[in-house]
Amino acid sequence: MVSKSKKSPEKKKNREKNIDYADKIYQIVSYHSTIFPYRQPDPIILKGCIEASCCGTSISAYTLYHHGVPSHTSCLTYLHGLDMVEMIKQSSDMLLKACSKVIRPGQKYAFAIDKTQDPYYGKHDDKPDAYTGGGKRKASTNHFYTYFTMSIVDQGRHITLFSVPWQNDMKNVESIQQCVELIDSLGLKIRSICLDREFFSAAILRYLQQSGIPHLIPVKKSGRSLKAKLKGRASSTFTYTMKEGSQDSVDLIITDCVVYMMGKHKKKGLEHHAFAVFGMSTSPRNVREIYRHRFAIESTYRLRNSVRSKTSTKDEKIRYFYTLLSFIIQNMWVSEKWTHCASKKSGPKVIKENLLSLAHFADIIRENSSHLFRLKQMDEIAIT
Repeated sequence: MVSKSKKSPEKKKNREKNIDYADKIYQIVSYHSTIFPYRQPDPIILKGCIEASCCGTSISAYTLYHHGVPSHTSCLTYLHGLDMVEMIKQSSDMLLKACSKVIRPGQKYAFAIDKTQDPYYGKHDDKPDAYTGGGKRKASTNHFYTYFTMSIVDQGRHITLFSVPWQNDMKNVESIQQCVELIDSLGLKIRSICLDREFFSAAILRYLQQSGIPHLIPVKKSGRSLKAKLKGRASSTFTYTMKEGSQDSVDLIITDCVVYMMGKHKKKGLEHHAFAVFGMSTSPRNVREIYRHRFAIESTYRLRNSVRSKTSTKDEKIRYFYTLLSFIIQNMWVSEKWTHCASKKSGPKVIKENLLSLAHFADIIRENSSHLFRLKQMDEIAIT
């Protein structure tokens, strides 16, 4: 008796498309051609900048080790022609295009607003419209390029939507208003906005309250009456009037979260972490949990540095362009993770973070552009 062989079921072959992410990023930048007022966007130079960013090296070093890209002098001459005003105007649109698949109008998101500083080693400019300012000493300097940023900090979805270079004559409250206007223009809703202690001021708190925006800000512990309330061994919630007796007074609800250190950060005893809370639960546990997500914006800075081209130029236009480029790469990475690395199950979307790291995504971009920029041999490098 001849046994019938079982035919194995046909398997569908899902071949991944070889997506040229460098070209997608170039299309985003070139679509906003007004940032290059005197010339057309050059695909080779811009893709070279994208590759240099993914390598974490400078454009000068990249041109030294790769064929197919013009000399670093040509690249820098081209980049010096960028228009700062247009870049600032078009920045949010470029950042959004890189992650439009993962943002839905009408949904609520948690946002964080912060400033990040890049060290500046040069002559300090005290003009009101200068892009370099002072600050607390860090990395052997007191002068910095500062960027004002706003990000979505929902779990598994850390996206930068606003990033502009900070000028000495800019005001915190006006920049926050720009962020809120951007959120409204995108049709998004605010679940909460977390800000750093630097933004604890009467003008900002009054604006957020009058606008009905849920927010959470750490309190600056100043004044005898406030310090007197921030005592004890148990968490509490109380009302406090900031600048009481003046025209600028603001009524606040403050949640004092008492944290027992128990050796954390080599500290013992307890600490009082006080927050101004508006439009959300004042439960100490809830407040700490919400504010913990604010630190996601700090992680976007670290990730930005891993895919940002190195440079020693003092031209703020080039430095800002590299910063925008790194945030665009990062937003596109989040979009790809959110689209292709989600668990297939019912309920809330869960992203498998280990399936696609930013370093791996940068490797994919470099691999897809290997036909454009071929690595030089050692003898060729020695000749140059």
